[in-house]
Amino acid sequence: MTYRLEPLADHDLGKFTCGNDTLDDWLHRHAHTATGHGTRTYVLVGENSEVVGYVAIAPHHIVRTEVPPRIARGASERIPAILLAKLALDASLHGHGLGSELLVRALETILDAARLAGGRLVVVDAVDEAAIAFYTHHDFQPVPGHTHRLVMKLSTAAKALGQDWP
Repeated sequence: MTYRLEPLADHDLGKFTCGNDTLDDWLHRHAHTATGHGTRTYVLVGENSEVVGYVAIAPHHIVRTEVPPRIARGASERIPAILLAKLALDASLHGHGLGSELLVRALETILDAARLAGGRLVVVDAVDEAAIAFYTHHDFQPVPGHTHRLVMKLSTAAKALGQDWP
C-alpha cells in the first residue's frame, strides 16, 4: 500500500487509535488548535485517505549544557532545534516497519523546514521505554539527566537519508 504525508486539514481522525491514549487524545482534541500556536501536524494517509499515522513538529531550542558534548561542540548557549513533538502509527499497522517509514518522512519534513528556517538538532521526548528504544535504534542520542529526551543532529539525519546538509 502507498502512503503519503500531508498537512492536517479536514481529515477524518475519528477512527485513528495508536494504542496510547495520550497520543490519540492529542490528535483528536488538540492537533487543530496546536496549529494556531506554532505546531505543525502532518498525517500519514493511505490510498483511501484514511489517517494511519501522524507527526507533529514545532520550532524549539535546547540549552547547550543539556546535550552530550559531541553534539554541543561549537554551539552557542541555546541551540536552535525542531521538536518532533508527536509521532504515532495506527495500532493496526504496528510491527510492519511503517513506524520507521513515518519517522523517515518526519525527518524529511524537518530537514526541509530547517533548510528554510535554520536549526541544528531534532529533539524528541519519548512517551515510554518502547519509544526510547525506537528512537535510539534510529540514531537519536539520549540527553543526560532527561530520561525520555533524545536528540539527533540535523546533519546526521540528512546523512542517513542520503541528503546534503545544509
